[in-house]
Amino acid sequence: MVGVDTASDTATYGVRLSLETVVARTLAHSPGVAAAQGAVRDAAALRRVALGAYLPTVALNSSAGWTDQSLASAGVSSLTQPSTVNAYGAGLAAAIDVFTGGRRGAQRSQAEAISQAVDAGLVQQRYATILLARQGYFEVLRAHELVRVAGESVAQAELGLGYARDREQAGTATRADVLLAQLAASTARRQWLSARDTLGMTTAALGRLVGADGPVDADALIALEPTPLALGDSGVLALAPAAAPAVVNAQALANADAAAVRASETQYLPTISLGAGYNWSNDGRVTGALRSGWIVALSTSFPLFNGFVREASVTQAKVAAEVATATSADTKRFVRAEAQRLLGSLRVAEQDIALSRESVRLATEELRVIRARYRAGIATILDVLTAQTALTQAELDLVSAQFTYQVARASLEALLGRDL
Repeated sequence: MVGVDTASDTATYGVRLSLETVVARTLAHSPGVAAAQGAVRDAAALRRVALGAYLPTVALNSSAGWTDQSLASAGVSSLTQPSTVNAYGAGLAAAIDVFTGGRRGAQRSQAEAISQAVDAGLVQQRYATILLARQGYFEVLRAHELVRVAGESVAQAELGLGYARDREQAGTATRADVLLAQLAASTARRQWLSARDTLGMTTAALGRLVGADGPVDADALIALEPTPLALGDSGVLALAPAAAPAVVNAQALANADAAAVRASETQYLPTISLGAGYNWSNDGRVTGALRSGWIVALSTSFPLFNGFVREASVTQAKVAAEVATATSADTKRFVRAEAQRLLGSLRVAEQDIALSRESVRLATEELRVIRARYRAGIATILDVLTAQTALTQAELDLVSAQFTYQVARASLEALLGRDL
């Protein structure tokens, strides 16, 4: 016979962590959050680049060379200097685009929109990770409850087996009653072993989430009962399509693609640049050496035809913008529908918890009555086993309803990007 010792079992699943600690450590070790934070830094760098397009580029150049070429003296073409000549110099140059046809403004708008998108993406990723952490935490608690229910089922089955043996010895029950009770006890022990194996797997999974090298247990000091939301159902349904991180992200990406269209269309306009610089050289007569003096240049670039590359880039930008706009509209519809679904799941879970708790109360009372009737010789062993099964199922339903509520609530918070 396999015994059940829940105290020794639950003490071997690692350190116990609170929900707040699990969430904090999961956020700290999440690759998804790290990637989202990196995207925010990349977007900040892109904004700086867009701002830098309004500033002049500055370059410092220098050169040094040696030559044995004959150099013509001033006014005497035939006079040469056969010795080696050293030529060196330095220069400072600056250039700025004075007209780009709106390209810089469009690129800056695009960078700002991308920054808004990745900021919303970070919020979305954080709450998705929080949801993952809560699911892992609640899965461990659920597994503990399953072990508890299975342990109680084993105790109930062994108690029923004791009743059957007592009645067999008293001659008021048959050997078949004892065999059925033994089968029920064996089934209950197998269910307990399965529940304990599930607990081991969930603690290992939670350990991975929080960055531990082994299993991590969940502190059970948390209320599993339903609590009112900070917003009413109408408030949630109004907030979801307006401010959910997924909606903000999709709309910002649509704005970025629209700005990219404007930037690509500036290829049909000329670019005017202004440059200035000053060079100094010890000997400007050497071929290729810098020549001392100032230089100011105003240049214009206007490609008249580049093999339809310009047209192709504009078309690609417009297609991407159209897809992003459609995606943004669809995301709003999806978020609204998902909020409605999660609210429905939440309300059903609340009612399910109340009904399941009542079922546990009724099943417990029924088992007590059936056992008394069985010991009095009125009920059969099948009646006892049926009552035991009903109680076990009612307790499992209550556990399932409680954790379904918690996961649905966490999913709704992840969708809205805020605590409720």
